[in-house]
Amino acid sequence: MPEATFNAWINPLAFLDVDQPWASSDTTTPTAETILSFLCPPGTPSDSASLIERYKRISTEPVRLFAAPTEPRILEKLVWPLRHAKASYIVGNNLAVVALCGMVSEMVALLLWQLTEAVLNGRPMNPDDEAALFGSSFERLGQERRIRVLTAYGVVTPEVVAMFDTIRVIRRRYLHLWSQDHERLPDDAVACFHAAIGLVVTAVGQDIKEGALVLNPKLVKYLERQGMYDPASEPMV
Repeated sequence: MPEATFNAWINPLAFLDVDQPWASSDTTTPTAETILSFLCPPGTPSDSASLIERYKRISTEPVRLFAAPTEPRILEKLVWPLRHAKASYIVGNNLAVVALCGMVSEMVALLLWQLTEAVLNGRPMNPDDEAALFGSSFERLGQERRIRVLTAYGVVTPEVVAMFDTIRVIRRRYLHLWSQDHERLPDDAVACFHAAIGLVVTAVGQDIKEGALVLNPKLVKYLERQGMYDPASEPMV
């Protein structure tokens, strides 16, 4: 039987400048350029000009998130994941952009439901009520079902649903299908990021009037419940 050969990528996960024996010396410290080269996928330029070009490309969202409340959960679930998604795009990690935007999309849906303060028989709905109506608590529903519920309650407009759908369709394509190639991945990552920004801006409801930041009134009530908003001392509406 003839011998067979195949091409292989040796040590594809290794950072050789750190892992190799010669790198154990205290005098051998990887440079910032070397670290950036490892962070970028093979074949992706890691020079400053390329990094800046990718930053400019993703920073073209139709709406900007120019302010965000410093409530810990909003920062942890929405704002910092968006920042990480942007950083991921800069270094060429487009799959991470899609994954992080998918997370943000789900968190926005959950936040919008909290802001709705849905009632049943004249009292606030609890998870048991949600399970009786929807088959599960809202938090444990699939994302498509969540959006249908939000739509039925009049919480989201068709434009907002379209942003949810953009992220859901792209995320499914790249994170669940082996057959999906990556030729359009950079463009799809940008589309995901822009849609995620739009969703967060929808939830926050940011606007500027007479020099003051005007938030979604329902978000203001949420911040009050979290002890993060004091109308007597804050200029935000």
